[in-house]
Amino acid sequence: MERLVVESIARQAKGAQLLAMLLEEEHRLLRAGNPQAIAGVELMVQELVRQLAAERALTRRLLGSLGVERVAELLPCLEESSRQACQQWMAVLEASEQHSARQSMINMDLAEALLQQTRGLLARIHQDVLPRQSHVYTARGVWQRQASEATLVRGRL
Repeated sequence: MERLVVESIARQAKGAQLLAMLLEEEHRLLRAGNPQAIAGVELMVQELVRQLAAERALTRRLLGSLGVERVAELLPCLEESSRQACQQWMAVLEASEQHSARQSMINMDLAEALLQQTRGLLARIHQDVLPRQSHVYTARGVWQRQASEATLVRGRL
């Protein structure tokens, strides 16, 4: 059972390393301005995060069946080689998760900046397309008359 916990932690560490690589690829694509490729990478990131969460839940169940809550409580019960391997994988997992968190924040900031830039450009284009004067032709090709200002109405009652 302890071997299963160590293997699960190793899979999580490898998955976290892959997540960091995918986030770096997403950053590269964001800078290149390739939205179709970004969408594909984002779907892969979401699926990988789902798989990592499932693996983490499996590890918690395995630890619960061993009567411990944390891996640190299990380490003294492991053989020396398994303990060292587990500690190495835990260090890789922690480093990869921190790198992924930093890269994720960078990607989020870049995506928000691109969104703001796009909104500004769209607003500018929209202003340029709108007619500046109301004395223009309508969509049917008829001269559009501007409504006159407020005037007094004359006539009989």
